[in-house]
Amino acid sequence: MKRLQIALLLVAIFELAACHPRASKGTLADPPQDVASGSVFTLKKRIVIPAGSAAVQFQDTQLVAPEAIRPNYPYCRFGLDDPASTAREVKPQSFTVTSVDYEERSAGSSGEAASLTRMNLQTAQGAKGYRMTCMLPGAAASARFVTVSEINGAVGDFFTLKRAY
Repeated sequence: MKRLQIALLLVAIFELAACHPRASKGTLADPPQDVASGSVFTLKKRIVIPAGSAAVQFQDTQLVAPEAIRPNYPYCRFGLDDPASTAREVKPQSFTVTSVDYEERSAGSSGEAASLTRMNLQTAQGAKGYRMTCMLPGAAASARFVTVSEINGAVGDFFTLKRAY
């Protein structure tokens, strides 16, 4: 009986170990949830947040309309807390990540799961209220947090991200 218990315990341990993700040597992929406070987004091009909107969206290194976001491709939303009645221009500058929130919630009309990485930002002049929120669209095949490489792939022509470690 004792041998059977030990054998079952070993089988369970091996099965758990087989399920555990491993980073192989030479892997270039970043782990998700790997943006720390103190990281810096540098805006390289002027952007305009349209009147009546609080943010703009980036996907595949391009500025995209909300209805043009493609499923299964990471995207990021950059903006302020509240929409304004007039368009707002954001000039090239640096934004320091002051805090990062990771949120899992339901989104969309059918309650698809979404995993959001919300980075609260502050300008060099101390202005707060800016946010960079990155995720997969609600219709993506599986909900998961995006990686730093995916964030760069979404915002690349407009922002560079220098991570703090």
